[in-house]
Amino acid sequence: MIQLSSRQIHLDFHTSENISGIGADFDPQAFAKTAKDASISSMTVFARGHHGWLYYPSEKFPELMHPHLANRNLLLEQVRALHSVGIKAPVYITVQWDYHSATTRPEWLIRKQDGSHEGGPFTEPGFYQSLCVNTGYYDFLADQTAEIVEMLGDELDGVFFDIVGIRPCWCAACRAEMKERGVDASDEMAVRAFAKMVIDRFKHRMTQLVRSYSKTCTIFYNAGHVGPCTKESESAYSHFELESLPSGGWGYLHFPVTARYARTLGKDCMGMTGKFHTAWGDFHSLKNQAALEFECFRMLSYGFACSIGDQLEPRGVLNPAAYRLIGRVYGPMAEREAWARPSKALVEAALITPEDPLFENQIPDSVMGASQLLEELGLQFDILDMDGDLSGYPLIILPDGLCATKEFQQKLDAYVGGGGKVLACGDGGLAENGQYPESFGVNHLGKTILYPDFVVPEGALAEGLEEGSEYVIYQQGESIQPAGADVIMGARAPYFKREHDMFCSHRYTPSAKGEMYPVATRNGNVILFAHPLFAQYRENAPFWCKKLIQNAIGLLLAEQLVSHDGPSTMTVSLLHQEEKQRVCAHILSYIPVRKSATIDIIEERTKLRNITLRLNLPQEIKAARLVPENVELTVEDGCVTIPEIDGYAIVELTY
Repeated sequence: MIQLSSRQIHLDFHTSENISGIGADFDPQAFAKTAKDASISSMTVFARGHHGWLYYPSEKFPELMHPHLANRNLLLEQVRALHSVGIKAPVYITVQWDYHSATTRPEWLIRKQDGSHEGGPFTEPGFYQSLCVNTGYYDFLADQTAEIVEMLGDELDGVFFDIVGIRPCWCAACRAEMKERGVDASDEMAVRAFAKMVIDRFKHRMTQLVRSYSKTCTIFYNAGHVGPCTKESESAYSHFELESLPSGGWGYLHFPVTARYARTLGKDCMGMTGKFHTAWGDFHSLKNQAALEFECFRMLSYGFACSIGDQLEPRGVLNPAAYRLIGRVYGPMAEREAWARPSKALVEAALITPEDPLFENQIPDSVMGASQLLEELGLQFDILDMDGDLSGYPLIILPDGLCATKEFQQKLDAYVGGGGKVLACGDGGLAENGQYPESFGVNHLGKTILYPDFVVPEGALAEGLEEGSEYVIYQQGESIQPAGADVIMGARAPYFKREHDMFCSHRYTPSAKGEMYPVATRNGNVILFAHPLFAQYRENAPFWCKKLIQNAIGLLLAEQLVSHDGPSTMTVSLLHQEEKQRVCAHILSYIPVRKSATIDIIEERTKLRNITLRLNLPQEIKAARLVPENVELTVEDGCVTIPEIDGYAIVELTY
């Protein structure tokens, strides 16, 4: 497995032909020194950007060199300058966005079903008119790529192909191949499946081309997301980079969701954020240092390498203030990465995602809600798709919206038969025939007709709640009938459903205080909640939904790998470094706040004092210390207390 450089920069350079003096002020020594002083270990530099211009002395495409490129050897000089100080320099090649090609080669454009092109009008600013790699555009790209990798030769560290997504296309080339393959061009999902085949084929062909020049360079295809959509083409990648700028549309929850999936695919992973206050193209802004710390340290807490996006200004000079900021984050990160890389996440559960592999970055609300909720509980978990290997996970969690295949239900029943534990919510685990797996011991009667339901927690499920009190579940649930399972929670119905002229007060009809009916069951190692508690948590985060899930996990797992007495905003990740005989607990305490109408802001670290971790690890812990500070901590009855956490702390647990 390729091991990535840990502290990277992705240096955007999408530069208009309407700007002169491109690279005119580039100074190789100053460029390299700025990067080195910021503790950077790798910097991705540009061969070709979204405007379609080249930044190297092309012999095959001299007409595509930026018309105002003052330094004709800019790419080569950047690579050599970085190499001179021990910094790697992968090269960037745009794929589906290329404004010059889009405006001069209309036959290469991706076409919608009605014949119009994908992306905005050419009369509006932007380079978002996408190109189809199933046309002659592929040969154009292949020739450029071959020229770039051949030119760099032994100096090639890697290739970053950008904008490589599943884009349904009805261009002439795609329609011809669809007809040949018997694909119904009027069926949008069939066309999307064809588009996925086309882009996966493109990746494999391009990797084969690059590998004919270099057997060891890194290769990555960026679509802004890594998930089930990536799995079928994963052999074309050397590693995974998870583009996830929290202020750039991804939000703070995207990274942990995609990271928990990507790390199960068997390749080294890297997160990617940006130094921008907002997103790409925000040249003259700086992210708050605490935000950049959190985003980078969180990547490290998953055992990932880190990439910070920047954008080089047209004249070719790095912004000193930006690199002072980056250095203030990458310096401390360099001191800590030995306790994170390489490592393997120590987990106790797997959340099964219903994410559709034909779509990129369409993470279901149930998965987003589950990830938020489970992280707040300190549960150590991966995310798998239904093809994933369940063995090795003591607990499997099925979120609402997971329509199970017959094969997955059989696999789940076998898992439960072997002693595995399952927690399911709502329709999670239902098959197309409308029934739960046999191991659930429950019949499905359809959706509830009269709702919202008012659940009444009792016994173990009422821990931390008002036992016997009614709690509303706003979203529609499932009607279930025990068929061998025990009822562990009931609910009451409202007087009537709020619709038409039947209503009471502002929001919903209150409980009629009638007979209770089952809404949670337990059949040995399987607990089912009849409501979509995870999607509900994503919508408005009722604390009672979290407590119900927490209490159910407590019934299924005798004790979590780690629990703590800190706030729910504190996160803990366990990384196992077996060759060093240690487990490292990475603790983060930063709080994103919605200070603006559009993005979450982090301005400061949140200090915590006297936080106790309760550990239930497979290994017997002999010693604990804070690293890299080398502060000894006491291990007593499986507990370790940390005197202070100033944003980020790592506890080394040796065994």
